Amino acid sequence: MSLRISFNLFFRSRLKFDQLYQNSIIRNTIISSLIINSNLNHYKRFHATSYVIMSQSETFQKEKNEEVNKDKKIGDGDKYTFPITPIEDFKDKPYPKTAACLIIGDEILNGKTVDTNSSTFAKYCFEHGIDLKRIEVIPDEEDTIIQSVKYLSNNFDFVITSGGIGPTHDDITYPSIAKAFNLPLKQHQLTYDRMNDFAKNIPAISKYMKPDPGHEAIEASKRMSLFPDPSTVIYPDEKLWVPIVIVNKNVHILPGIPRLFKSLLFNFSKYLRIRQNGDKGENFYRKFVKTFQPESYIAPILTEVQGKVKDIGIKVGSYPKYTTDKRWVIIVSFLTRENNKDKVEELCKEVAEKTDGTIIDTDDVITGDYENKL
Repeated sequence: MSLRISFNLFFRSRLKFDQLYQNSIIRNTIISSLIINSNLNHYKRFHATSYVIMSQSETFQKEKNEEVNKDKKIGDGDKYTFPITPIEDFKDKPYPKTAACLIIGDEILNGKTVDTNSSTFAKYCFEHGIDLKRIEVIPDEEDTIIQSVKYLSNNFDFVITSGGIGPTHDDITYPSIAKAFNLPLKQHQLTYDRMNDFAKNIPAISKYMKPDPGHEAIEASKRMSLFPDPSTVIYPDEKLWVPIVIVNKNVHILPGIPRLFKSLLFNFSKYLRIRQNGDKGENFYRKFVKTFQPESYIAPILTEVQGKVKDIGIKVGSYPKYTTDKRWVIIVSFLTRENNKDKVEELCKEVAEKTDGTIIDTDDVITGDYENKL
């Protein structure tokens, strides 16, 4: 009897575990599959301020690829892709000089999730010559989102938001930003169609889809394509159905999943570069001096140098690092625009001589176990 009871308890526990495991697979599959290529059949479509075009030759080649690869698994090359928004449409738009990043999510503030998107955006701004002025992390609260996004939009050229655009009740970024600028929400049909086509044509997702998902599930999925109106909707990545939604001309709404955030952001570069017209003077230039002198010893030297170049846009900073051979080294950073490159070279030589230091191109040559700004 006890053996039978134990077996029944084990069997029921096993079924419950299998169900939970299956649910976790479905969720993880849907999230990770967002970056998989999709098999679509769009020719020319237009909706509001976003549109995508495929030429007849592209359509023919796509149909040919589909026929050749119909028995192949998704992921065998880049055969299944989405059309992207034309780059030329952004040629006449001004290049941003300042930027801000708004990270939205309770999970960041309570320690459940580590934010990496702000760091990604900081490096992105540096590489594109945009001066990142502010990073904010806020909860999933409507009033806080409204207050923050209005301030950032009014004070900076290029604002990125991350998180809160999924289908669940706590994903309130779209409606909150709409409310911040007194805009209604409107279903963006093209995005909704792309999302559905993606779900139907990716086996990793479609095999878990119910024939009749039900009204509540459909309405939940529609939340991901319910945007402030008017807004500019850009599809920068041919592998994703997810767009970047631009509100109030400078607020760019992105997902919080780091892999999606990074993919959309990096693919958005082409829409920025076309505005720059090859003006390399907009880019940053940075050089370093490495010294083993104590930071307190070199502090007066750096104060004097900073005072001489403050008005011409050169920033001087010092950063202690602990090296693998257990020594403290000071990395002195000189940051400016490329048009001050020659002046920075002079300063590096001056500081290197006064601190018995060495000029280096990057601080990555120093690999340390700990980094602190003392």
